[in-house]
Amino acid sequence: MPRNHFRQIASTTALAALALTATSCNQASNDEIPSLHEAFEGLFLIGGTLSNSMLQDPSDPGYAIVEKHFNSLSPENCMKWGNMNPSPEVSNYDLIDSFTEYGASNNQALVGHTLFWHSQTPEWVYQDEAGKDLTRDALLARMRERATLMAEKWGDHILYWDVVNESIMSDGSWRQSKYQQIIGDDFTEQAFRIASEVLPPDAKLLYNDYNMTDAGRRDAIVAMVKDFKSKRLRIDGIGMQGHWLMDYPDTEDIAASIRAFGSTGVKVHITELDLDLLGRASFFGADVDIRRLTANSENNPFPDGVLPSSEEHHFALRYEEIFQMLVAEAEHIERVTFWGVSDKTSWLNNFPVRGRTNFALLFDRQFQPKPAFYRVLNAASKTDN
Repeated sequence: MPRNHFRQIASTTALAALALTATSCNQASNDEIPSLHEAFEGLFLIGGTLSNSMLQDPSDPGYAIVEKHFNSLSPENCMKWGNMNPSPEVSNYDLIDSFTEYGASNNQALVGHTLFWHSQTPEWVYQDEAGKDLTRDALLARMRERATLMAEKWGDHILYWDVVNESIMSDGSWRQSKYQQIIGDDFTEQAFRIASEVLPPDAKLLYNDYNMTDAGRRDAIVAMVKDFKSKRLRIDGIGMQGHWLMDYPDTEDIAASIRAFGSTGVKVHITELDLDLLGRASFFGADVDIRRLTANSENNPFPDGVLPSSEEHHFALRYEEIFQMLVAEAEHIERVTFWGVSDKTSWLNNFPVRGRTNFALLFDRQFQPKPAFYRVLNAASKTDN
């Protein structure tokens, strides 16, 4: 997608005044506030993510945010193999059709998330009719069938594809998933070969992973991209999941990884950006069994969904420093996608405990812009482009 010349849409003073007005009355008309994607025009795309619940409810108020502020869209769950085909006899395509038709009608760059991911692949995918593990060739054939189906049904609408999700560990070794066990160490390579052969030739093929500031994972991904290129195997981008905390990772470490990936000649995509305001380790420790956790007054300190002004300010500053860094590294970045639309439906309300009231995005539970929204706009307005 071509990048148009950046237009500065508001001065720092105007943004500050608008933020103060919105905060004081706690309401801001969607028509009155600047557009995020217009603010970052010429730097990178700004994306959002549609949950299954949004796709099932065309009247969801979040769509007003989506249509004004995002020029790229990702599906949260509907394209994952377990959602699409929980069993060989069941095909759930309606939500994917809704996603692609909606995004195409709004001229948004769409992301196919994700072709191959160990975490939400149902067991039947790896098994024959007798319940025994498939052979390598049989599993590769099944992967090709899935990619071909997705190309035929939605390839005309989707520009970016997360071909493989999370196949590399933090120490740089291959994740020993079922894919890896059956296919071998070239699982990720074979997945990209399949994608390059069956997806449209103008599709952009991405590898997507989390904790991308870990040196082992970062270096392994850089080596993988170079290896693919030496074999003339197409890979067009690296997706850095941005599930970040208030104090981790350091923005300098994020920037270093962005530069490392960009040095290979591919574009970087910040694919799943949100901030976990409440955190994890401070409440739960490092070895907690999250299945046993329940929300309580200690780990769920703001159950009414209202933050003290000091917490709101701290949250906004963290978002601002992240976007200041992203703007500085914009030459390497093609897209920044928020993982969700508003705090109301953020996945962090249920992770690592169900029922927590967490704060993750730029829009609150009433779909109003938070102080962080204006801090992010401020980061865009300070660019020299």
